[in-house]
Amino acid sequence: MKKIISAVLTSVLALNLFAAPKASNRVNLKVWESSGPESAFILWAIDQYRKVNPKVKISYEAVGHTESRAKIELDGPAGVGADVFVCPHDHIGALVSSGNILPIDNAQEYMKDFLDMARIGSTYEGICYGYPLAAETYALFYNKDLIKQAPKTWDEVISFAQKFNDKPKNKYALVWSVGDGYYDYIFMESFDAPLFGPNGNDRKQHNLNSANAIKGLTYFQNLRKQILDIPASDASGDFCNAQFSEGNAAMIITGPWSIPTFTKQGINLGVAPLPKFPSKQNTVSFSGVRLAFVSSYSEHPEEAKEFARFLTSKEILQKRYEMTNQIPPRKDIHIDNELVNGIREQLKYARPMPTIPQLGTYWSAMNSAYAGIWDGGDVRSNLNAAAAAMEAAK
Repeated sequence: MKKIISAVLTSVLALNLFAAPKASNRVNLKVWESSGPESAFILWAIDQYRKVNPKVKISYEAVGHTESRAKIELDGPAGVGADVFVCPHDHIGALVSSGNILPIDNAQEYMKDFLDMARIGSTYEGICYGYPLAAETYALFYNKDLIKQAPKTWDEVISFAQKFNDKPKNKYALVWSVGDGYYDYIFMESFDAPLFGPNGNDRKQHNLNSANAIKGLTYFQNLRKQILDIPASDASGDFCNAQFSEGNAAMIITGPWSIPTFTKQGINLGVAPLPKFPSKQNTVSFSGVRLAFVSSYSEHPEEAKEFARFLTSKEILQKRYEMTNQIPPRKDIHIDNELVNGIREQLKYARPMPTIPQLGTYWSAMNSAYAGIWDGGDVRSNLNAAAAAMEAAK
């Protein structure tokens, strides 16, 4: 790997893509990235970059990728924010609207090596802003010691639950965070109620209380008594993970971030696409892209852009996958891992989360609706309330 990285960096310099700054003074950049495996990667990448660009000093600060948007909005104008920070792609609309990030130079040429979902997730109103680091969605994780093969349909899940479930002992066939709009979106999109229309960019086509959404969420509500008869407030992420880890749940809906934990626990793990609904070809999940952004407040924007491009080069992203198990969003990186392949298969049917700012209202309004519906509330009334909140939002 060292020889490969060295060759890549030499090639990069030859192309003058990441040449050291012309100024004699040292350039200081700050990078925000999550802790855990991501921090190990970013520290490694910083070390590799400095070998060929010693005049650029890069410091790392652990900031969770879901927290960086709020932090840059405060720290950026104050002059203490990051030059490069990592954030989920669905925050891009808010980041652009607030003037917090810079567009990518020569984006068409840069994006040609990335998956379509990465390109879509990196783009807002026709302009590309994000440097793709990883692609992700959720899928069906199952314990092979409890269920040998993953169910292909929800009917099969229900049938298995009839034999496996034991409510007094807290044993359930399948667990997931039933009050979380990230996971529950499958009951909208898979029933032909796409959020913000077919292109995900029309707030007037929110579809939250459409006839198809009512149909999908009615199906969702009926699953409670059949497979997971607990209140929505009890089905937290911690509860679901614990149930699966302890063998009280045979299956869980989660994403690639859970693979290291479950494998370390010695679970005989399998990962498969989500079960299909009746009369549906495939279940459509939300997909996400982890993006690096260059702050508009950076005093060294060109150097920051060069480092962001370096982070998303082929060999560097290959190493990132090896260190984080997060799926590279490039077309030219091929991986063959049984568990990761299950996620990659579900990605074929996934839809990138919309990037318009109104997605924030979806989370707040629909998380409440999903929980209320799961707990027996009237489907139409809950969805009408969510739709009213969406239509009142700016």
